[in-house]
Amino acid sequence: MKKLTENLKNIILVKERNERDMKWYITGDTHGSFERFENFDTTEERKAVIILGDAGVDYYLGKRDRKLKVAIAALCPNTTFYLVRGNHEARPQDLLDIKKVYDPEVKGNVYILEEFPHIKYLQDGAIYEIDGKKTLVAGGAYSIDKWYRIANNWQWFQNEQLSGAEKEEILNRVDGQEFDLVLTHTCPQPWQPTDLFLDCLDQSKVDNSMELWLNDLKRKIKYKLWCFGHYHDDRCVNYFSHMLFEKIQDLNELYSYYTEELQKGLSQ
Repeated sequence: MKKLTENLKNIILVKERNERDMKWYITGDTHGSFERFENFDTTEERKAVIILGDAGVDYYLGKRDRKLKVAIAALCPNTTFYLVRGNHEARPQDLLDIKKVYDPEVKGNVYILEEFPHIKYLQDGAIYEIDGKKTLVAGGAYSIDKWYRIANNWQWFQNEQLSGAEKEEILNRVDGQEFDLVLTHTCPQPWQPTDLFLDCLDQSKVDNSMELWLNDLKRKIKYKLWCFGHYHDDRCVNYFSHMLFEKIQDLNELYSYYTEELQKGLSQ
């Protein structure tokens, strides 16, 4: 009996050590180009990388996507990628042979393809525990080049944004909750980086409904750090939000910088 108890303790310790050994990182849009990871996975350390939308691994929906996923597995054999949904990619639930499974690393359900278990798709509106942090995820955005894509027969995904029903369900479910981390592709409307807007584009014709909805979401919850991509720049937006693009940030270091340094003595 004593030996059995010791064995169980050892199993628990190993499990806890394995969970701690997963090192978490976060980055922005990759659009199918994973060159930034060429010198990233150089040890046997278990790593997880959150990509904040437009990873680009489900854009062509055919052999090109599969070839890319095989290349990613070879490039980063010890890394698991967790994908927030962007606007230039299919919804994971629309992929062939996709499965929804419980992932103990994030304590919630994710989508996976059995052939590529190193790529995991986070669900829109889901609440996870990532690196010990209560995390809300909401993907999707409007493609500002939508009409150009349609005119030139380029890939465009009609359900790129959350539907009205999805938005309402998420708001009702999370209203009043507190989160350590919020992960989205685009951002609340007041945070949009207008200095990065294209001069050639008539902004009055851009659909900002996702950004306006995210602003409603922002007012209904409390959060410590909100991270997003989409705008192709790396910058601190304010005391509570960070935009990512090409940089690969240590998630815990980024979170600690905001919560322990920038936010010291502040309140939302």
